[in-house]
Amino acid sequence: NWPDTANPLEDVAINYDLTKGKKTFQLKFGQYKVPFGRQELTSSGSQQFVDRALASNEFARGRDIGLQLWGQPAGGKLDWRVGIFNGNGRTVSRNDNDKYQVNARVTWQPFGDVKYSEGDFESSAKPLFAIAGQYESNDRSGATAGDDIDREIVGGDLVFKFKGFSAYAEFYDATSKPEIAADFDSSGSIIQLGYFVVPQKFEVALRLAEIDPNTARSNNEREERGIALGYFFNKHPHKVQLDFREIENKATKITDKELRLQYQLIF
Repeated sequence: NWPDTANPLEDVAINYDLTKGKKTFQLKFGQYKVPFGRQELTSSGSQQFVDRALASNEFARGRDIGLQLWGQPAGGKLDWRVGIFNGNGRTVSRNDNDKYQVNARVTWQPFGDVKYSEGDFESSAKPLFAIAGQYESNDRSGATAGDDIDREIVGGDLVFKFKGFSAYAEFYDATSKPEIAADFDSSGSIIQLGYFVVPQKFEVALRLAEIDPNTARSNNEREERGIALGYFFNKHPHKVQLDFREIENKATKITDKELRLQYQLIF
C-alpha cells in the first residue's frame, strides 16, 4: 500500500491445502487479516460506502502476523477459521509480551458462497444467506509502561442478498480489563441495507452504526447515520460513490457531517 509510507506492507502469506484442493483443512501463516469482523474482512474496494462503519473500525483491527488453521467443508457451506497472532497489528514482527491474540470465526452459508463483497452482485433467482459467530482475545498486559488492557470480544453477523437487495448486520460485545483502571464492557453494532434501483448499475445504501464505549455509563454513545449512492461501470473494480453521513457523539453533544465522493478503478 504505497500511500502508507510508514507501513506499506499489507499482505504476505503462504497458504497450504492439506486436503489437496478440497479446501477442508488448510494452513496459513504470514501477515494477513485476522478472522474477525465481516466488514473488516471485506476489501475496502468492495464497500457500499466510501469507508467502513464506525463500529467496524473500533472492534475489528485488521491485519496481524500469525498462524491460522481453516477450512471450507461441505462444498463451502461451512467456513471455519481459528488462529493465533502477535496482537500488535500489521508490520510489527516482534511480540512485546509473552501472550498472543487468539481469533476464531465460523460461518454457515446454506445456499452458496456469500462473498465478502457488499451489495448484491451474486444472487439471481435464488437468495443468498450467511450467519457467522466470532471471538477474539488479546491480552496486552505488560506490553508497555502504560495501563495495558486484556480484552475479549464476541460477535456475530448476518447477510442476506436477493435480486438486487442486500441486508447486513453485525454486532460486537467486549469486556476490557485494564491493569490499573476498573474493568468495563463496551458494545457496537452495524446495520446496512442496499438496493439496486438499476440492476448491476445504480445502488442506494443506508447505514446505521453505534458504539457504546462503556455500557455502565449513560449518554456516551457514538452514532453513525448515512446514505450512499453508487454507480457501477464494472461492479466494484470500476465505480463512482457518493455518500453522506452524520457522526453524533452524545457525550460531547457534537455532530459531525461528512460528504464524500470517490472514483475507483482497480485493475
